[in-house]
Amino acid sequence: MNKKYTFLATLFFLLASYCLGQTTVNLKKSKYELASNAYGYLVGQENSLKFIEDKYPQFSLDILKVKLLFQSTFGKSKKEIEKYLVEFIGQEKFDEFNSELMVKMNKLLTTKVFNEETIPNDISEVEERAKGQIPSPILETLLSFQFSDRPEEELIKGFYTVFKTKGHPKSKNTDWQFKVPKSFKAEEADRPNIIQKFRSNYGSGNASIMIIVKDLDIPKNTIFTKKDIDNYFTEINAKDWVPEGGKFISFKKMMFDNQIGAMIEIETISENLDYKFKNRMAMFTFIYNNKMYTLQGFVNEGSIDKDLTGSMLKFMPLFRLVANSIVVNDQYK
Repeated sequence: MNKKYTFLATLFFLLASYCLGQTTVNLKKSKYELASNAYGYLVGQENSLKFIEDKYPQFSLDILKVKLLFQSTFGKSKKEIEKYLVEFIGQEKFDEFNSELMVKMNKLLTTKVFNEETIPNDISEVEERAKGQIPSPILETLLSFQFSDRPEEELIKGFYTVFKTKGHPKSKNTDWQFKVPKSFKAEEADRPNIIQKFRSNYGSGNASIMIIVKDLDIPKNTIFTKKDIDNYFTEINAKDWVPEGGKFISFKKMMFDNQIGAMIEIETISENLDYKFKNRMAMFTFIYNNKMYTLQGFVNEGSIDKDLTGSMLKFMPLFRLVANSIVVNDQYK
């Protein structure tokens, strides 16, 4: 860590250890840890800025500016995290937790040495955080709560990474790319045709994005014309792709970086050992150089009785934006 061990970092680790050490409920551990740590980050920042402002009122205007800037980017995240934590551990435990946290914070604040020379740097640091300069996985957690109702806004506001298949051992020598929301965590896939998958809420959410490349089972020297491909992507053919027990939802012909393809939405029931779960999937697929390229966006729930229509409606705008960002670099070489 930087030699300048900030007060905010102290509060962050304090909150993380307290929050994880006090509860005895059966945790869905990963999401709870992420949420509690991100909450500590926000509360620590707020209280340290307030302390500086009270002690050095000459910085009030500068502090107000960075608070408003941070609020405009991540203002909703704290409210949503609080809501989640209250639902998870209960209002009474959350209130107890907050009370003890404030006592510990006040004790730390009274021992922290501030001076007028370093305060401008502390304020500038918050300004950079408002632009997304926040350590992982705090940033990804804040983003997932900030855009929990409208996931597509994360991409629209520029919080994304660009995933490129070039050089990936499972890419089958393809070179294409697309934008992935920062809050989606990359995970390795164990099946040979799956290049990479990404899961929402930094790996603890119920939405995922996955990319697949398959060689078409056709004679080696076969060449598809655009007309052949156009005739291939039909609703009748799409219905044949639905696995046994699956449900066909919709079909729509689309273009992906000048390549003819389609979006097919289906619902399936998957089984692993004695556990069954439901998937609602939007498949964005096209053919290039005798390979089938597919980007899948899907949502799932633990119960096979759960209606996934609402979840898919929420994430579909994001899935479409991700698919729209596809660039097939091979065709430009």
